[in-house]
Amino acid sequence: MTATNLKTAVVTETRKAEIIGDLNTALANLIDLVVASKQAHWNIHGANFQGLHDLFDVIAAEARVYSDDVAERVLALGGTSHGTLQDAARATSLEPFPSDEKDWKVLGTALRERMNQTSVLLQNLAKDIEDDLATQDLYIEIVRGLDKRAWMIAAHLD
Repeated sequence: MTATNLKTAVVTETRKAEIIGDLNTALANLIDLVVASKQAHWNIHGANFQGLHDLFDVIAAEARVYSDDVAERVLALGGTSHGTLQDAARATSLEPFPSDEKDWKVLGTALRERMNQTSVLLQNLAKDIEDDLATQDLYIEIVRGLDKRAWMIAAHLD
Protein backbone atom coordinates (compact mmCIF):
# COMPACT_ATOMS: atom_id res chain seq x y z
CA MET A 1 0.00 0.00 0.00
CA THR A 2 1.39 3.38 -0.94
CA ALA A 3 1.25 6.47 1.20
CA THR A 4 -1.37 7.95 -1.13
CA ASN A 5 -3.67 5.00 -0.43
CA LEU A 6 -3.51 5.42 3.33
CA LYS A 7 -6.47 7.15 4.89
CA THR A 8 -5.66 9.38 7.84
CA ALA A 9 -8.16 9.03 10.64
CA VAL A 10 -9.18 12.37 12.05
CA VAL A 11 -10.82 12.11 15.44
CA THR A 12 -13.20 14.98 16.07
CA GLU A 13 -13.53 16.55 19.51
CA THR A 14 -16.99 14.98 19.83
CA ARG A 15 -15.62 11.54 19.02
CA LYS A 16 -12.68 12.08 21.36
CA ALA A 17 -15.16 12.87 24.17
CA GLU A 18 -17.00 9.60 23.42
CA ILE A 19 -13.75 7.63 23.54
CA ILE A 20 -12.80 9.31 26.83
CA GLY A 21 -16.23 8.43 28.26
CA ASP A 22 -15.79 4.80 27.22
CA LEU A 23 -12.30 4.73 28.72
CA ASN A 24 -13.68 6.04 32.01
CA THR A 25 -16.30 3.27 31.97
CA ALA A 26 -13.52 0.74 31.43
CA LEU A 27 -11.55 2.41 34.23
CA ALA A 28 -14.50 2.05 36.62
CA ASN A 29 -14.80 -1.67 35.88
CA LEU A 30 -11.07 -2.21 36.30
CA ILE A 31 -10.99 -0.38 39.64
CA ASP A 32 -14.00 -2.45 40.73
CA LEU A 33 -12.07 -5.57 39.66
CA VAL A 34 -9.01 -4.51 41.69
CA VAL A 35 -11.11 -4.12 44.82
CA ALA A 36 -13.08 -7.35 44.22
CA SER A 37 -9.82 -9.27 43.71
CA LYS A 38 -8.42 -7.99 46.98
CA GLN A 39 -11.70 -8.77 48.75
CA ALA A 40 -11.47 -12.36 47.48
CA HIS A 41 -7.74 -12.52 48.33
CA TRP A 42 -8.31 -11.42 51.92
CA ASN A 43 -11.30 -13.65 52.68
CA ILE A 44 -10.80 -16.90 50.80
CA HIS A 45 -11.00 -20.16 52.76
CA GLY A 46 -11.08 -23.76 51.65
CA ALA A 47 -9.27 -26.48 49.80
CA ASN A 48 -7.78 -24.25 47.09
CA PHE A 49 -6.78 -21.50 49.50
CA GLN A 50 -3.09 -21.07 48.67
CA GLY A 51 -3.34 -21.23 44.88
CA LEU A 52 -6.32 -18.89 44.66
CA HIS A 53 -5.08 -16.58 47.41
CA ASP A 54 -1.93 -15.97 45.37
CA LEU A 55 -3.78 -15.81 42.04
CA PHE A 56 -6.28 -13.24 43.34
CA ASP A 57 -3.38 -11.04 44.41
CA VAL A 58 -1.82 -11.32 40.93
CA ILE A 59 -5.18 -10.43 39.35
CA ALA A 60 -5.50 -7.37 41.60
CA ALA A 61 -1.99 -6.21 40.70
CA GLU A 62 -2.57 -6.68 36.97
CA ALA A 63 -5.97 -4.96 37.07
CA ARG A 64 -4.31 -2.05 38.87
CA VAL A 65 -1.74 -1.76 36.07
CA TYR A 66 -4.54 -1.97 33.48
CA SER A 67 -6.48 0.77 35.26
CA ASP A 68 -3.35 2.94 35.31
CA ASP A 69 -2.84 2.41 31.56
CA VAL A 70 -6.49 3.28 30.85
CA ALA A 71 -6.37 6.38 33.05
CA GLU A 72 -3.20 7.57 31.33
CA ARG A 73 -4.81 7.00 27.91
CA VAL A 74 -7.65 9.30 28.98
CA LEU A 75 -5.07 11.98 29.76
CA ALA A 76 -3.25 11.39 26.47
CA LEU A 77 -6.53 12.15 24.69
CA GLY A 78 -6.97 15.37 26.66
CA GLY A 79 -9.56 14.14 29.13
CA THR A 80 -9.80 13.70 32.88
CA SER A 81 -9.65 10.27 34.48
CA HIS A 82 -12.46 9.54 36.93
CA GLY A 83 -10.76 7.04 39.17
CA THR A 84 -11.92 7.63 42.72
CA LEU A 85 -13.78 4.82 44.47
CA GLN A 86 -16.89 7.00 44.33
CA ASP A 87 -16.46 7.48 40.57
CA ALA A 88 -15.93 3.76 40.07
CA ALA A 89 -18.95 2.85 42.20
CA ARG A 90 -21.17 5.13 40.11
CA ALA A 91 -19.84 4.04 36.71
CA THR A 92 -19.06 0.32 37.00
CA SER A 93 -21.28 -2.08 35.09
CA LEU A 94 -20.39 -4.93 37.45
CA GLU A 95 -22.74 -6.26 40.10
CA PRO A 96 -21.66 -5.84 43.73
CA PHE A 97 -19.10 -8.41 44.82
CA PRO A 98 -20.10 -10.73 47.69
CA SER A 99 -18.54 -9.01 50.69
CA ASP A 100 -19.41 -11.56 53.39
CA GLU A 101 -18.28 -14.62 51.46
CA LYS A 102 -15.33 -16.87 52.31
CA ASP A 103 -15.95 -20.03 50.26
CA TRP A 104 -13.25 -20.45 47.61
CA LYS A 105 -15.69 -21.70 44.95
CA VAL A 106 -18.10 -18.81 45.42
CA LEU A 107 -15.31 -16.21 45.42
CA GLY A 108 -13.54 -17.80 42.46
CA THR A 109 -16.75 -18.01 40.45
CA ALA A 110 -17.76 -14.44 41.32
CA LEU A 111 -14.37 -13.02 40.38
CA ARG A 112 -14.19 -15.01 37.14
CA GLU A 113 -17.67 -13.78 36.14
CA ARG A 114 -16.64 -10.17 36.69
CA MET A 115 -13.44 -10.66 34.73
CA ASN A 116 -15.45 -12.16 31.86
CA GLN A 117 -17.96 -9.29 31.99
CA THR A 118 -15.15 -6.74 31.88
CA SER A 119 -13.53 -8.62 29.01
CA VAL A 120 -16.79 -8.53 27.03
CA LEU A 121 -17.17 -4.79 27.71
CA LEU A 122 -13.65 -4.10 26.47
CA GLN A 123 -14.10 -6.34 23.43
CA ASN A 124 -17.22 -4.40 22.48
CA LEU A 125 -15.43 -1.10 22.98
CA ALA A 126 -12.50 -2.34 20.86
CA LYS A 127 -14.84 -3.28 18.00
CA ASP A 128 -16.19 0.27 17.85
CA ILE A 129 -12.90 2.16 17.89
CA GLU A 130 -11.17 1.65 14.58
CA ASP A 131 -10.56 5.40 14.46
CA ASP A 132 -8.21 5.23 17.50
CA LEU A 133 -5.94 2.22 17.12
CA ALA A 134 -3.87 3.01 20.22
CA THR A 135 -6.96 2.78 22.43
CA GLN A 136 -8.18 -0.28 20.55
CA ASP A 137 -4.81 -1.96 21.11
CA LEU A 138 -4.95 -1.12 24.82
CA TYR A 139 -8.39 -2.73 25.12
CA ILE A 140 -7.19 -5.85 23.28
CA GLU A 141 -4.11 -6.14 25.51
CA ILE A 142 -6.27 -5.96 28.64
CA VAL A 143 -8.76 -8.50 27.24
CA ARG A 144 -5.89 -10.91 26.62
CA GLY A 145 -4.73 -10.61 30.23
CA LEU A 146 -8.21 -10.85 31.75
CA ASP A 147 -9.08 -13.90 29.68
CA LYS A 148 -5.86 -15.64 30.70
CA ARG A 149 -6.47 -15.11 34.42
CA ALA A 150 -10.16 -16.04 34.12
CA TRP A 151 -9.04 -19.29 32.50
CA MET A 152 -6.68 -19.90 35.43
CA ILE A 153 -9.50 -19.43 37.93
CA ALA A 154 -11.67 -21.78 35.88
CA ALA A 155 -8.92 -24.41 36.07
CA HIS A 156 -9.16 -24.26 39.88
CA LEU A 157 -12.93 -24.56 39.76
CA ASP A 158 -13.06 -27.61 37.48
